[in-house]
Amino acid sequence: MTEDAFTYTVKLKRGDDTQKCKVTAPDIETLTERVDAVRRKLGEWAGDYREIQPDEETRLADDQSELGEVGA
Repeated sequence: MTEDAFTYTVKLKRGDDTQKCKVTAPDIETLTERVDAVRRKLGEWAGDYREIQPDEETRLADDQSELGEVGA
């Protein structure tokens, strides 16, 4: 099995969570098509990630100005 000439990694990150997808292809045209498809799919997943909210107990105050200030 031959290895593809092109490799590209697409990442979606929210907080500490990262989704990665490695895309490979034998030529640049195929790579472009595959990367576009992955970006569309990760865009769909991004909506799911935006709906995930941290626990109320760990939220920071909206007016937090220093790292040491934590709102209850």
